[in-house]
Amino acid sequence: MAKPYVWHLDDKEPSRAQETPNERGQLIQQWQTDVEARYPELVGHLVWDRDRLIALEQAVDQVMTTTQDVPGIGILRRSVLNRLTGLGPLDELLTDDRNSEIMVNGPEAVFCEQEGRIVPVALQFADNDEVALLAQRLAHRAGRELTTEHPWCDARLADGSRIHCVLPPVAERPTITIRRAPRQPMALADFLRAGFLSPEIWQDLVRWVRERRNVVVAGGAGSGKTSLLRVLAEHIRSEERLITIEDVRELNLGHDHVVSLETHRHHTLHALLVNALRMRPDRIIVGEVRGDEAMDLIEAMQTGHPGSLSTVHSQAGDMSTIYRLARMCVRGSTGIPFEALVDQILSTIGIIVYVRRFPDGSRRIDTVNRVSTEGLRVLWQYDGTEWRRIGDDNDG
Repeated sequence: MAKPYVWHLDDKEPSRAQETPNERGQLIQQWQTDVEARYPELVGHLVWDRDRLIALEQAVDQVMTTTQDVPGIGILRRSVLNRLTGLGPLDELLTDDRNSEIMVNGPEAVFCEQEGRIVPVALQFADNDEVALLAQRLAHRAGRELTTEHPWCDARLADGSRIHCVLPPVAERPTITIRRAPRQPMALADFLRAGFLSPEIWQDLVRWVRERRNVVVAGGAGSGKTSLLRVLAEHIRSEERLITIEDVRELNLGHDHVVSLETHRHHTLHALLVNALRMRPDRIIVGEVRGDEAMDLIEAMQTGHPGSLSTVHSQAGDMSTIYRLARMCVRGSTGIPFEALVDQILSTIGIIVYVRRFPDGSRRIDTVNRVSTEGLRVLWQYDGTEWRRIGDDNDG
């Protein structure tokens, strides 16, 4: 670590109090870098509470120990803290717990999601450069690179918040999407209270998980797929060994025996899934399948890892989900015909749970389908007011 400046009023040399703003900025940057290097676990937050701020202040004081006699040290200390915690115009939005998601589409186009509805916000940035600098600060906080050579970043911060940033040239303007992590992950009681599912559906879901059915949770963006997957995985028996694989770590299971893998640069979901098969998993849980890793997951479900779980983007819970999985498998297969892949998926997946975000902003399970080589059979369906049991599960 470079030796910090020490300012003395009685120095015979020109007083450091006369340093130029640029030199002061370099000193603040040095302290900021030192804190980030020495205390990475303390700086990767989006929303700060009292305990986190106290821990961060102590870390800053530790780094600045040898410079307490600097005139104006308090102002410089505050500048370091602001760089580590502040997000400029977004600070006001982050203090409002109603905002579950924040979307910056440019300097004059800012939106928030509140109770499932997207609303415009009367907030503006000075220009595109200010948005770009904020995006780079968020990426840096998450330990990711964001430059014109690497113009997008998908990452999770230490407090569970998820960020996605895109810079030109792949976007017309710098954009930022922030999905705030809830202070407490949703539990079963929260799902029931919100009308996401019924107790009867939950009983079936838990039974299928414990019977080691292969379960896929399908739905659109922001419909609650990952939250449901997390609650289901928490009900896997404690003696089973789980391997979770995610682009950005969100599941954070409290299971007794879990290994969490996360993609990073050239380490893709496909590579991690292949590696996970060598780690003696009882079950593999993939946060979301998006590409050729779908083929690896289907084969893992067929060859000794039943009871695996995953999510997938899909427009419906019917055969659309099967076809989407098959299209992804085509990318990772070695000339297997599409129809054969569909048959292979039908013989492998046990249950498809389709979750949906409705126009009023509410989220709930829309359909539950049993999958077999004969096709899909609807077991539960939401009719607009309640869930109706459509068919019986005859496979156990």
